[in-house]
Amino acid sequence: MRLQMRMAVVTLATVALASAGCALLGKNDPVVPRYFTPQYESDGKKAAPHPELRLRLGRVSAWAHLRERMVVRSSPQELSYLEDRRWTERPEVYLKAALERSLFEERGLVEALSGSAPTLEVELAAFEELPKHQVRLQALMLLHDDRSGRMEETLTVEEAVAKGPDADVAVVEALSRALHRGVDQISDRVIEKLVSLPASRASQ
Repeated sequence: MRLQMRMAVVTLATVALASAGCALLGKNDPVVPRYFTPQYESDGKKAAPHPELRLRLGRVSAWAHLRERMVVRSSPQELSYLEDRRWTERPEVYLKAALERSLFEERGLVEALSGSAPTLEVELAAFEELPKHQVRLQALMLLHDDRSGRMEETLTVEEAVAKGPDADVAVVEALSRALHRGVDQISDRVIEKLVSLPASRASQ
């Protein structure tokens, strides 16, 4: 009887150790992230060039929570990070590159590197996945000169996430569309404001 009891205890201990080992191995499985880059593709439309308008692109920054890890917003008060989905650069890098292309290449504004010119500064507040298969880009833009602010607005763009075989890629594609729409709207608003300024402020 004692031998049987000892055998039972040994068997239970072996099972417990094996289970603990499996659990530890499962928790220690390495996370292999996927890296993505949102694409800013030209839609083929040619905007009217504005060689008479000068603009300085100032600081393009992002809120502290926007880094390489992709963000999921579960409620207005809560967000989380995805360890297995990351950007190749911080999101504001994509925003700055898209603004430079939209303003100076596609719309033909003259980039002011010296002298007096209105300055555009943009702060990225949201670049995130939302519930119900949506994404959001939100940016704060400020157009100012040496004397005062000329335009201060908050722009919000939301896009639906299309269904597809790869859910991660579908989210990135939706954020790419949001980036393009947001940059287009910023560029259009900036040009609209610059055109309304006295020629001495916008074009000298």
